[in-house]
Amino acid sequence: MNTSEIDQGDASKKGYGVAIDVGTSSIWSRLVDLGGAGVLDTLVIPNPQQRHGADIASRLGLADGDSSARAELHAEVIGAIDDSISRLCANAGIGPGEISEVAAVGNSAMYAFMLDADPGPLCGTPYNLKGAADFQGPAASLGLNLPAANLFIPRPIFGFVGADALADIVLVGMTESGETELIVDVGTNCEMALGNREKILVASSPAGPAYEDTHMSFGLSATEGAIYKAELRHGGFEYSVVGDGEPRGICGSGLIDIIAGMRRNGWVDESGRLLREGPVVVAGGEEAITVSQHDIRSFQLVKASVHAAISVLRMKLGSEDLGRMLITGTFGSYINLDNARLLKMFPDLPNDRIEVVADAACQGAVLMLGGDGRGALEEIRGRIRHVALPLNKKFQDEFIRLMAI
Repeated sequence: MNTSEIDQGDASKKGYGVAIDVGTSSIWSRLVDLGGAGVLDTLVIPNPQQRHGADIASRLGLADGDSSARAELHAEVIGAIDDSISRLCANAGIGPGEISEVAAVGNSAMYAFMLDADPGPLCGTPYNLKGAADFQGPAASLGLNLPAANLFIPRPIFGFVGADALADIVLVGMTESGETELIVDVGTNCEMALGNREKILVASSPAGPAYEDTHMSFGLSATEGAIYKAELRHGGFEYSVVGDGEPRGICGSGLIDIIAGMRRNGWVDESGRLLREGPVVVAGGEEAITVSQHDIRSFQLVKASVHAAISVLRMKLGSEDLGRMLITGTFGSYINLDNARLLKMFPDLPNDRIEVVADAACQGAVLMLGGDGRGALEEIRGRIRHVALPLNKKFQDEFIRLMAI
């Protein structure tokens, strides 16, 4: 698995490119000198669509059958992409007219919103955008302020497994690997890919909302004010906050640390039952930040769903051997692997066989800039098989088994 930073350009090419990963919560962008200097700058901003709901389902439900809402969601994501590119250009001292290539990946819902396509098929079985195709055309045709840029938006793989997962697969070179590798892209929707040069299996499972939004008492994405690291010592929590200011809530990595600390100290049993009078105060103040029994149960449901999905993919692949694992997504940026292992979030691998990369999909999108980088995508897609989970009996059995912490 090779996920080192992209830092080499192609001297035969000229101009600049921008690679973008449009996530449900965050939008990552990378400015690339196509001719020699490689990646020049990286930017991450919140997805402005969050005001309509932190999870994908809320936005899809809003847009389904409502043309004005759909147009608004499209305008918001295009505006955010435009703003990101403008800021990258300003920081680099170049003009938007010097951008010649843009590659934008995202989950299936973000694909629909970027292209202002009908999201209705994602609102009911089989949850798949029928007829979805790669978009290749002038960036200006979608309203981007890029007069000379070609825009490439690859279609989703299947269902809720989007082109962001395809970018992850491209980045790690899974189709060339002799050992079985696992990618877990933990966002609001968790996408997984397991495989090697022989076969690749993919699946998706809801994840982020139960970690970081209103499903949690004090849930917060990994933004300023979020407790992202915590340790239970001498009966209280010591914690670190994004931005080093006053805490406003708890993001996913912080929640893992807090529950793991309570588990080690006997405050929570294996079933997830809180053994102290709750809710447990993590940070005091005018409004104490707490973790409740409901928060612990929400965490269990999500981590069991994600790990059960991985278990089913391993069964389907027919091998328990696992060489390496990549954890990506904003959620994974601060994750403590020892605490995640204690809570049985992922397969049990030693830390030296796990890599954590915040923006793997954006890095993979860098490799899709220009026709040469896109040439192998169809061959890669041909090796991928989607695994549907909701009605899978093994998934249900594994889900129940993996509820324990």
